[in-house]
Amino acid sequence: MIDKNNFMGLNGFVWWVGVIENRVDPLAMGRCQVRIFGWHTDNLSLLPTKDLPWAQALLPINNTKSWQPPTVGDWVAGWFLDGENGQFPVMMGVLSGIKQDISV
Repeated sequence: MIDKNNFMGLNGFVWWVGVIENRVDPLAMGRCQVRIFGWHTDNLSLLPTKDLPWAQALLPINNTKSWQPPTVGDWVAGWFLDGENGQFPVMMGVLSGIKQDISV
């Protein structure tokens, strides 16, 4: 029997907002490392950028070849593919006009 209370879209949809800290994806897939507000500490000594999970981008189906990742300091919104586990983030879009200096 299918557990209808535990699959993406029905239960456990967890959305987030965060700031781009790294956009140099070693796999060249357009992924970014995002410090997600409320999920990741602001303390770079406790959680350095290199240890943040890679967030995949939700791309438009008609323009996947010319897409550019957001810039460092942009705020993005997204959701976790794995719900409350929070290990597989997906970026849906950039929040316009909001930049954060992550060098502090």
